[in-house]
Amino acid sequence: MALESIFVISDQTDALEELCFGAKKLAEKVTAVVFGDQAAAESAAVYGADAILYCPIDSCAPEDYCKAIAAEIKKSSQAVIMLSNTIRCRCMAGKIGVYLDTAVLTAVSEITLDDEGLLYKRTVYGGAAMRCEKFKSPYGVITVAGGVFGDVDATLPPTVEISAISGAPQDSLKCIAHNEKKEGGVNLAAAKRIVDVGRGLAAQEDLDMCRKLASLLEAEVGCSRPVAENNKWMPKNNYLGMTGVVVRPDLCFLLGVSGQVQHIAGIDKSKVIVAINKDKNAPIFKNVDFGLVGDIYKAVPALIEKLS
Repeated sequence: MALESIFVISDQTDALEELCFGAKKLAEKVTAVVFGDQAAAESAAVYGADAILYCPIDSCAPEDYCKAIAAEIKKSSQAVIMLSNTIRCRCMAGKIGVYLDTAVLTAVSEITLDDEGLLYKRTVYGGAAMRCEKFKSPYGVITVAGGVFGDVDATLPPTVEISAISGAPQDSLKCIAHNEKKEGGVNLAAAKRIVDVGRGLAAQEDLDMCRKLASLLEAEVGCSRPVAENNKWMPKNNYLGMTGVVVRPDLCFLLGVSGQVQHIAGIDKSKVIVAINKDKNAPIFKNVDFGLVGDIYKAVPALIEKLS
């Protein structure tokens, strides 16, 4: 039984496309909320939402529109509000949940449709368990990590209904300047092959070895959260895991990854997982298809030589 309506919201353009694609499989009507002017809304029309509401943000922040967005949602008798799992969208999810007087589920990793509606799965207790939940109220708010819906593999009809949101922002912040942070990185959620680097790597310059292997495998390079956040060796949008990017590649090749549950939650949908770790008792070996107990500084150069 398809849901009556889904509203999709993201502060990142690439995430909005995946959300629209996934929502179209689940609801009769999909409305995308775009932050920007009419031109930004027209650019997002190719993502296939049935309608687009755009929110000008020249002198305010996206979260200032939460009350106005909630008012638009209430025009539907029931709806799910689906946001990307970014810091800003998690903040917005909480505010919209208050205005709709409903619960919020964060970091949803799987959505299924049955005769009673939508069911949501997510990891809880720091990744120690998987919980399946559903909303009892007419409205529900969720945040979804990248990669949950897989590749956008269909061309959907462009949006024909584009309009500005009727409500005004409630200015809590004034935007003084907007400077894009050039982190680089790639769209790991769409990658078919990934080389995943963990804390077993001794130095930042050793990433060159991992990138060489990735190049030979025609793969992208991702990492565990400490490599990005603690060591700052890679951009934060390159880390995989429950609070990072969720991926479903054909091959995920792990180098020096210990296998913490939070990281496994981001890669366990991979078709084939291969791991190299010198610790035979590392938790990662319980979650792989092929494992090698060995030193990555010996194994990776040997693989590079073999594949070259």
